[in-house]
Amino acid sequence: MRRWIVICAVLCSAVAYVCGTDGTAVITSTNSMVRTLPLTATVQQDGGLRVTVKAADVQDAKWVDIMLGCAEARKGDSGFWLSQRGLLGLFTRDSGEWTCVRNWVTLPYYAMQTPRGSFLAVAEGMRFEFDIRLTVQNGIYRMFPRWRISDTGIGAYEDMSIVFYQLPDKADYNDMAKAFRRYKEARDSEIKPLKERIKTRPHLAKLARSIAVRQQCAAKPFRRPQDAIDFTPETEHPVRCISSFDQTLANLRQLKSLGVDEVAMCVAGWQTGGYDGRAPAVFPVAPEAGGEDGLRRLIAGAKELGYLIDAQDNYSDCYTVSPLWDNGNIACLGLNGKLDTNGAWCGGRAYNLCLKNAWEKQGFMPRDLKRTAELGFWGAHYIDVFTAAFPYRCLNPAHAANRNEQMRYQIQAAKLCRERFGGFSSECCYDHLVGYLDYINYATPQMRSLRKQLDEGKKPLVDKVVPFWELAFHDVVLSNPDKVTQEVLSQRDNLILVEFGGRPIFYHLGKDNIHGILAAYQQFKKLRHLQLEEMTRHDELSQGFVRVRYGNGESIYVNHTNKPQAADGITVPPQDFKLVSATDAKQNTLK
Repeated sequence: MRRWIVICAVLCSAVAYVCGTDGTAVITSTNSMVRTLPLTATVQQDGGLRVTVKAADVQDAKWVDIMLGCAEARKGDSGFWLSQRGLLGLFTRDSGEWTCVRNWVTLPYYAMQTPRGSFLAVAEGMRFEFDIRLTVQNGIYRMFPRWRISDTGIGAYEDMSIVFYQLPDKADYNDMAKAFRRYKEARDSEIKPLKERIKTRPHLAKLARSIAVRQQCAAKPFRRPQDAIDFTPETEHPVRCISSFDQTLANLRQLKSLGVDEVAMCVAGWQTGGYDGRAPAVFPVAPEAGGEDGLRRLIAGAKELGYLIDAQDNYSDCYTVSPLWDNGNIACLGLNGKLDTNGAWCGGRAYNLCLKNAWEKQGFMPRDLKRTAELGFWGAHYIDVFTAAFPYRCLNPAHAANRNEQMRYQIQAAKLCRERFGGFSSECCYDHLVGYLDYINYATPQMRSLRKQLDEGKKPLVDKVVPFWELAFHDVVLSNPDKVTQEVLSQRDNLILVEFGGRPIFYHLGKDNIHGILAAYQQFKKLRHLQLEEMTRHDELSQGFVRVRYGNGESIYVNHTNKPQAADGITVPPQDFKLVSATDAKQNTLK
């Protein structure tokens, strides 16, 4: 009885912390009228507190903001705000605004540590329809999700909620990442550590040991977004050979001769029209690169070298030049009766592919994935930007689907890839696919964009990037941290790769980078056993000097500074890192 009273007291305190005098939905209608709706929290079985806005109450809304009183801070407060892959900001500004727009909300959470407490909040319902926003006005920070109702084209189709978890007062980003992992594991039984998945798919151990190498074999000239063109078979640009299948195999053999024993090769631009050229069409195999016979030689030869080899597909875009175009019926119909587009690439203007149509109505996607697997690919099949772009909604009455419905086809595709190719991979990672992915080329490009802003003299609200993604899922999905940590790296970026526990990746293989690949592999061999370990903690010991701990007891000390740094009896030279065994770490702790 006494224990129950204590639990109730804690929960009541948390409810007061969340709701207090606010806990409010701010509803802006399509005619710009604003009204508020008070919210009441309900206690969940896992101790979380849920506030909900009913879909029926906001059908006339342009957008809906759910505001929690705890998600506020003041300039000068100790602590930080946190969101997405680990974007962290301090409370130092008088004004400003940061928005993670819905198509980049890969992880649906936001968090804060303030003098008044720490929390993790997760947005639920209409999963792909909200932005995460941070506003600073007169030194007051407010963080909240904004559901963009009118942009759906069909109104609110689900209730919207925030599930709030009060954490210990001084909880940091490590604690927040672990809380998010617990939240996801409780709701998705497919999220399992790689060590567990290896028991039924043993080649994943080889995938974790392998350095990732991609090769574009055939392609048309790359188009810029401002050069969007609806090509036809008569006007499309010719396909040129970048690296024939036979030349690619020769390069792989040279890599093997240099001592690179473990490679996961991904073949891009192997299909009709080359790279993105006639997507989503796949066959016949590009004759410019050597045709199907040449591709089969490449696949067989890579396997003889002991390498994994898989393929890249594009089931995100579709082009007018594609033989599957069907007068635009394969594309997503958007607002105002127009087909939705997302830029321009090798095939011209890129339209959003409707997965419901591709999978269920016309059925060419499962058909062609199965036929692709029959070529002999084996590893972790790659679908371009599949987990980097949110599911495209479609308003075509013949195959209408909201984003949540399209999500289900993404999951079906991931399952089929695992069944047919042994695994599934893409880039970035929306959380709904964490349990189905084996590898992502990069977690996000947000380090690169932050660096660009700083180089241009801007002062973003984001102060730094911490490994939230890796602390949550390092031992679940193999990954590379960011665009700045790909290819042959400067030591500056190499240290970021090491700090974030990344797996190296190279986007082509040739004379200009083969020795860089060798050097990266030699370093990776010393660290790659950690790919299967949970990243348990990340700490900045001093400015530019960090310690990363893993589940096997090992630690990596990374020194980004130009002077030697020391901690825990470990000294690290400038611009270098040191891996410390569990035994040495324990001995140094005892000292």
